[in-house]
Amino acid sequence: MKQKIILFFITILQSTLLYISYYFFLLLKKYIKKSKFVIGTYEIANNIYYIGKTLENSKTVCLKKSKYYSNKYDYFININNQYLERIYRVFYGPLLLGYLTNKADIFFYIWTTGFLWDRKYDYKFLKSKNKKIVCFFVGDDIRSLKLQKDHEKKYFIDNISTYSNEGKNIYSDENFKKYTALITDRHVDLIFNNKFEQKSYLKSKQYRWRYILNKNLFFKNDSKFKKLKTINVLHAFSNPNAKGTPLIRAAIKKLQLEGYKFNYIELNSRNNKTVLRNLKSSHIVLNQFYASAPGLFGIEAMANHCAVMMSAESSLLIPNLKLKKNIWLETKYWQIYDNLKFLFKYPEKIKLYADNGYDFALKYFNNEAVREYLNKLFRSKNIL
Repeated sequence: MKQKIILFFITILQSTLLYISYYFFLLLKKYIKKSKFVIGTYEIANNIYYIGKTLENSKTVCLKKSKYYSNKYDYFININNQYLERIYRVFYGPLLLGYLTNKADIFFYIWTTGFLWDRKYDYKFLKSKNKKIVCFFVGDDIRSLKLQKDHEKKYFIDNISTYSNEGKNIYSDENFKKYTALITDRHVDLIFNNKFEQKSYLKSKQYRWRYILNKNLFFKNDSKFKKLKTINVLHAFSNPNAKGTPLIRAAIKKLQLEGYKFNYIELNSRNNKTVLRNLKSSHIVLNQFYASAPGLFGIEAMANHCAVMMSAESSLLIPNLKLKKNIWLETKYWQIYDNLKFLFKYPEKIKLYADNGYDFALKYFNNEAVREYLNKLFRSKNIL
């Protein structure tokens, strides 16, 4: 009850600040330089940063910094104390939204957070001002553990929810997932979500997202495959259970006991610069083994000329597109040992997968190709 009262007063305060800000800057609108897009507000896997670099005439907003990235944004909160950060955001969020509503016409949301404490009020306000809203879900923000576990039981196969932490937090609350889906269906003009990987209560049509990498992050290194004596194997993770890390470690140990010589590098919750640096010298990357999508890390690995092993299914990545085989070595969680041993026995296959993966990532996931895809979709939905 106490929490509900606090949230009620925060909502009243933020709504008041929002309208004051909006009408104040409305008086100054002729002096405000227009933008097309506002992209925010929670950074996950570099998405705000990459999307901001891809969509022309856009402004980026990051109201909660990520420990994995050191990007610069147009509007951000950079306070290390979480309590001060929350207090500051109560005031800064609505004031910033009021200003940006006078500046841009399309608001692109990532994750479940908004400028206001409850994103429903972002949506309602923006719709009252005839703004377009795009929403991109990336994982636990929309994924229903219940629906994922129902799928697991039906098909007798572990998935990304099987070993998820079901502790008491908002992202394991089914009511929160239903509420997020409800307000999204009601207010959002275009939804990006992987409905196979992130089963949800959304009823609207959902479009597959294309991961984005700037062209300067692509790195092809043929020399690392010449006279290949020692194979470098990399696994990077932030959640070991969800990625299949225990199974990877078991496979690695068994191969070592069988006498295979290789370097195994494991990066646990390391920043993105460290991960990218290690990718450049890696030959094989062990990504994730319960998911049907590669995630950004899978694309980064291919873009750095690595042979990738992961459970992702290429047929689901870009629908209606005939892809050539051997882009990556599709590996379910029970196949890690066998497939890694296969690459060790036939090292020429490592470069085959690395070459094919690199070409695939460069063709479909560079920022120019994704910009063309997004603009075409936006125009078809009357967003642009």
